[in-house]
Parts: sequence; structure tokens; C-alpha cells
Amino acid sequence: MLFYLSLVPAVFLAWMDRKTSFQCGPLGKWGVGFLICSFLSIAVSPNISFSLFNWLFEPCLYMAFYVLILTYIRNEEEQKCVLKAIFLGAVCVVIWGIIQYADIGGMTQNLYSGAWVDPARFPLLQRRMFSTLENPNLFGAYLLMVISLVIPFLLKKGKTQKKVLYFILLVFLVFCLALTYSRGAWVSALALVIALTVFYDKRFSLLFLVVALILSCYHGQLTERFISLFGREDTSVGLRMALWESTWAMVEEHPLLGIGWGAYWLVYPDYNFFIQNMNVVIYHAHNMYLQIPAVVGIPGAICYFVFFFGHGWVAKKAWKNGQGLTKWLGLSGMFITLAMAVNGMADFALFSRSISFYFWGLSALCISGINIGKEKENGEKE
Repeated sequence: MLFYLSLVPAVFLAWMDRKTSFQCGPLGKWGVGFLICSFLSIAVSPNISFSLFNWLFEPCLYMAFYVLILTYIRNEEEQKCVLKAIFLGAVCVVIWGIIQYADIGGMTQNLYSGAWVDPARFPLLQRRMFSTLENPNLFGAYLLMVISLVIPFLLKKGKTQKKVLYFILLVFLVFCLALTYSRGAWVSALALVIALTVFYDKRFSLLFLVVALILSCYHGQLTERFISLFGREDTSVGLRMALWESTWAMVEEHPLLGIGWGAYWLVYPDYNFFIQNMNVVIYHAHNMYLQIPAVVGIPGAICYFVFFFGHGWVAKKAWKNGQGLTKWLGLSGMFITLAMAVNGMADFALFSRSISFYFWGLSALCISGINIGKEKENGEKE
């Protein structure tokens, strides 16, 4: 709520400043296209007032936040200030996650962490780390994005002291990622290793030998949890498959406008064939590639995914052609897009407002160097 209280006045003051030239970036038209399609989908929602309110306070404010970052981050010093805030925030979140996982003060019991485990399938898995996100899968998505941001700055040339700090932070981030027991996040982390191998140094492929060694020698809950990906014995795997089947039916029956923005939880009971308890509310499909076309239709999904993956493409160009901080933020942007794209195959972390604001904010930050480069070029010409 505090975030909204600060964001809304920021948007208003920016609008009042007539000298401000708003920047939407090279992908802005696709973002606007998605906003239009998602707005039109409200007309077919079973609860129009809810969908309209949700649309105003989610995608509209995500876009406002995105535009503000591209507009007001005008030089490398400002980029560095934002990065410092992000890394300090990550330290606080990690510390809180460790306190939560250690069950200091009975925190685990108070926040119902038992809801995130499956005692029948994993009897020895009693808790998962979720920190301030209150959901281990969301915490895993957050950690993936911070890891994607940290790695390039650990690789770039710089002061040894800074590299040591980045390395320590990375170790704790990976440690926390393991304790989320989020299998989708683990697979996304492996995708990052592949990206490092392809785009930076082939020697990173040796990390797969480390993973294989751990899986073969360690037979604890981490290994059990990872291997369970390949079977339907786990209730969450079976649930996801059932959700995907139901969501695909929604896409087939509502291809143009979808079922209405934010209306998945209202429409799902009409397609449910798996969940016996009618009191269970399903808010999303646990799959980004099905969720988006289901709620806004195929045209809206096309705009969304061009906007989403376009950031990876623009970031790749910044990595190849950029200089200084712009170059390394470009590599971070590639990794962030990849991590969330892979994570979206078995979950929809962007359903969370916190994760969405963080993702779109980081995406804007990682391509903000393009605007900085253009301003420098214009200044030199003048």
C-alpha cells in the first residue's frame, strides 16, 4: 500500500512537469497494445467492476513504474544508486529469510509455512524458505532475478573488494534458493548456467558436473524434491497438469478477448474437473504461457510476449554493443528475461504484484542505458 501511495503522486507530479519527456523505450508500443487488449477483455469478465479495478491497479501501474524508470534514470550514477538500493534490499530479504527458516520466535508456525509442503510425498520436508514474499515459489522468482543481476557484476573487471562482496551475496542467494525447494526456480537456475556457457564462457558448463555429483551423492530432500519433477506422484505436479488442461479449454473457447482480466479465479470453477473441495480458490494457471492468452485472448498474449521477450532481445544488443555499465546491465537483462521465461513454464510468479513490479522495474533499468547512450550522442552532436 505504501508503494502505491508513493507511486501515484510520482506519476501525477511527472505529468505536471511539462518539461518532462516521457520515455517508453523501444518496446513501448507492444506494452500499450497489451494494455488495450487487457482493457477490452474486461467487457467479457463475469465481474466487470473487479476486473476494472484490478486492471487500474496492476498493469496500468506496472507500466507507469516502467515509464518512470526509463524517464528519470538519465546517467550511470543514477543507475548505480538504484543498483545499490536493490542489493541492500536483497541483503535484508535474505537475512529475514534465514531468520524465518530458522524458526526464530516461532515465525514458521505463525506464517503457516506448513501450507507449502506435502507431508505425504515429502515426509521429511517440514519447512521451506519464503522470507518477506510469504510464498517459497515467489521468493524463488525474486532470488532468480537478483542472482541474474549480481552475476554480471561479479564477472566484470573491477575492484577485488567489490567482487568479494558480490560473491558473498551470490553464495547466500544460491543458498536461499536451494532452501525454497522451488523446483521451477531450480530449473530456471540451470537455464542461467546454460546462458552463461553460451554467452560468456564455456567453462561454466562444468557446473553441471557439480549438480550431477550432488544428486548422485546426496540423497536428502533436495534430491528427492528435484527428482519428483519427473513423476505425477507429487500432488502439485498432478494439480498443475490438470490446471493446464482446464486453462487450455478456456483459450479454445475464448480466443479473442479471453475470459477477462483478473477473472481466472471466477471462471475456473466452470472448467474444474480435478479439485474436489469447492472452497479451494485457484487464482492462476501456474503457467505464464497459458494464463495470459486465457485472460486477455490471443491478440493480447502476442503483445504481451513480444513485450516480455523483447526485453531479452534489446538487452542482448546492449550486451553486444554497449559500453560500461550499459553493457553489463544488458547481460543482466538477458538473464532476468530467461530466468522468468523458464520459471513461467510451471508457475506464474508475475501474478504477484511484488514480483511484477520488481521484474518490470528491473527490465526497464537494464535497458535504460540505451536512452543514456542516445542522450550522450545527441549532446555530442550539439
